[in-house]
Parts: sequence; structure tokens; C-alpha cells
Amino acid sequence: MSVVNSSFHLQIPVYLAKTLAQQLYVLQFPVRPRAHNYDESTILKTKIRPRSGQIEMELGLHTRGATYDKSKGEQIALNVDGAFRDKRDSEDNFYKSNVMDKLVLTSTKALSDCNRYAVGVVRDSGLHLTPVASVFALRPSLAYLDQADKCRKKERKDSTGEEDSDEEDKVKKVTVRFEKPETERSRKAKEKSYGFLLRQIKEEPWVEVSYNKRGSDKSEFESRKLYCMYEDEMVDQFSLSSKDYLNQLVPPTEEVKMLTPGLPAHLMSKSGLISLDLHNHVKTVMINAGVASFTELMEVLDRGNTAEFMLSVLKVLQQVAVLVQGNWVVKSDLLYPKDSKSETGVSNELIQRGRDFVLYMFTKNPVLRRAEVADTIRLPGNDVKEILSGVSTYCSARAVWEFLLPTDTAFVKKYPDVFQRQQMIWQSRSEQLAHVFTEKQIKQEDSKPGTSRKSQLLHARTSSTEDQSSSNQNQSFPSKQRKSNTDFS
Repeated sequence: MSVVNSSFHLQIPVYLAKTLAQQLYVLQFPVRPRAHNYDESTILKTKIRPRSGQIEMELGLHTRGATYDKSKGEQIALNVDGAFRDKRDSEDNFYKSNVMDKLVLTSTKALSDCNRYAVGVVRDSGLHLTPVASVFALRPSLAYLDQADKCRKKERKDSTGEEDSDEEDKVKKVTVRFEKPETERSRKAKEKSYGFLLRQIKEEPWVEVSYNKRGSDKSEFESRKLYCMYEDEMVDQFSLSSKDYLNQLVPPTEEVKMLTPGLPAHLMSKSGLISLDLHNHVKTVMINAGVASFTELMEVLDRGNTAEFMLSVLKVLQQVAVLVQGNWVVKSDLLYPKDSKSETGVSNELIQRGRDFVLYMFTKNPVLRRAEVADTIRLPGNDVKEILSGVSTYCSARAVWEFLLPTDTAFVKKYPDVFQRQQMIWQSRSEQLAHVFTEKQIKQEDSKPGTSRKSQLLHARTSSTEDQSSSNQNQSFPSKQRKSNTDFS
């Protein structure tokens, strides 16, 4: 094979434009075909949250087109704005006409680090580069469905005087707590929590901006800022070696910093995940997924399905997750760090115990009633609902909570040793929880006036004797002698 000497085919000057260096944003529309862009659409409103990095655009829909379903549009408008929308001012309605006449696009960050990206334009055989501040992906928002649900509940309350509720309302005890002085450590942990970041985003006001279509006078004027204003100024940076120059041009990825998971604007890219080691890769996926089957996890990891690799994944999984109904659920201490508190002010250590008890109950039965756990873990209603919502869905027809995924019997049969090991872990954990909750209940009973400890113990011993003579199918914790629970059918 002959070696061809390399030579320069074209040499052009490269200019760095900084006029829009901190203000240039790239907008992507990943679910919109390139041939059908939004260039000719009517932009009704555009607003941004500069600090949080969010963009929202309202686009007018062509309601008289041949592809527009008018009856469906009328139904959506009726659901969102309610049956009395005609009696209100049109400005108070989400849709100004009697049909769904607009589409809302919301943004998410497509890249966590844009330091390597620039927008380039060519003029007079010269390349002008402007650094990109951020890249956003805009997709249609379905928030109007939530508004339709709220409208339905409000109308039902106005007509019948009853409110929709996922569960039966119960009389709840109100506990008054005096919070301890906040330490620097707890404050920093609180600032990193999902709820704190979400509140910060919601508290930032929207700023309305003007949208100028491509080709307009204003757009053409702003486009000129993409060119370097000082083309005569020379910057000599080619005194570096070839290796150092390439490292400055494309810095090697030494560490991938993951932004807060769960927020749409702080998702980690696939390339960033792949660059992580296996432990952090699996941990990050499980924290974001919450609940996943082993098959789904292997598809997301996308690193091959060899037997050796699958065993490595299983080894890591048992460090960051627990097995429930043949599926993997992220451990409670990863979701609720000990040094933080919930939004209701409850210590995360108590939330961890409550969630572990809920998961243990789901290992026994994929269907659960809230009353089965609420009386035992004794947490505020909002915390109980948050725990249940993270691992199950509510079935209003039967008034029960169902585990998110169906039982994965195939995994249990393929890896019986992993299943047995997880059962032993749950056995030990359930006994710990039984001891903690029993002590807590005794202390609460002792605090009641007119009740002696001796009489309580006598009553407990008598009740225990009676319970042993009857079948107790709803027992929350297993006995010391571990029973077989391998039947998942």
C-alpha cells in the first residue's frame, strides 16, 4: 500500500465572535420532522426563565385545516376550560376559542456541558465561530391534561359538594413539632434535594420575550452579531505542540458531573452515562427509574448481554437496589439521605423505615391497602402517599395500591440464588422494623395518662395468646422461623 503525503487543500481564516457569547441558545425540535418545521407557524407567546434555563413557546394551531379534528379539539377545550367557559372572559380560559387552538412547547436541556460547541457561519471565505451558551430540546407539553383533571374535580365539587379522593378520608392525628435549629450540614443537604430545586424553579418568574421569525428585519440584524467585528486582530495560539493543541480543542473527559436527576432540565446524556463505571452507571439508572425489571435494565445499559456481564450487573444491583416481586427497586437510603428531611419536616431516617416496610409488604403481595401500612409506620399522609406513588399505582375501582410492574417469574426461575439471598435480607430487615415499630408503639402507649406499663404488658401477653389460637392472614411481619415465599404465581 502506497503512502500518500498529506498536503493542504484549503486554508481559511477562523474568527471568534463574542458579541453573543453568553446569549446564543440552540433550539432543537426532536419530535418534529425536518420537512415540517415551525418556521411558518404563528408564535403566540414566548417566555423564558433565564436562571433555571427554561423556555416555553405557545404556537397557534390551524384549526380549519383538513388534518384538524374539530370534534376532538372541541372536546379537549371543554375538558380543560370546563362547561362554563362561555360565561367567563376569553382571557381567563386556557383556549381562547371553543376548540384547542394552540400548542405549548416546553424545553429540557439537551446537553449538560456546551463548552465544546459553537455556531459557525462562513463569510468571504472566513469561518466565524460563536460559543453556544446552551442547547434546548423543545417538545409538546401535556400540562393541559392536568388542568382538565383539576377542572373535572372542581366541577364535581361544585355540583355535588363532594371531592374526588384517591382513598377514603380518615381522621388523622395532628402532631405539633418544633424544628431543631438548622445546621450548616443539613442546610446544604436540603439545598441539594429535589423538592428544594423544584421550588426554586417554580419561584423564578417567567420573562416574556419577543419572537422574530427568520428573515425578518430584526432577525437579520441580530444575525450580523454572529460575525467577528475585529477581523484584523490576530491571536497566535499555534506555538503549542500538536497533542496539546488537540487537548485544548477537544478536552478529554476526565469526570462526568451528573446534574440533579428527576428534573427535565437536568437529564444526563447517554454518552455521559456510558462514560461512567458500571457501579455508577447502574446506580444512576436505578435512581432515575425507581423500579425496573432486569430485562429493562440490561436494555438501558446497552453494554452487551454476555453471561459474565449480566453477573457483574447483578452484583452491583444488590448493592444499590432490592428485589420486590422479581423486579429491582432502588434502595431507600439512596433516595432519602439521612441528613435531610421531607417537605413535611419528617427525618429521612423515618422515611427510609416507612418505605422499607412498604416494600416488604409488596414482597408478600403485589396489592396493598394504605391502611395496612399507615397505622404501622405512622407518617404524615403526604409522605405515605409519596412512598406509595413511587413504587405503585392506585386502583380506584378496588381502592388498593398495585405494584408498578408485574411479577417477573422468569428472573426468579433463572436466578434462584439471588432470589433466596434477597428473601433472607428481607427477613432480617422485617425483624428489625418489627422491633423498631413495636418499641415506638409501646412508648406512645406509655405516654397516655392512666395507663401503666404493667397492665399494658399483661394485655399484650393475653392478646398474643389469643392470636396464636387463631389464623392471622394479615400478619405484617414474619415469625422468627422463616417461611417459604418462593411462589410468585
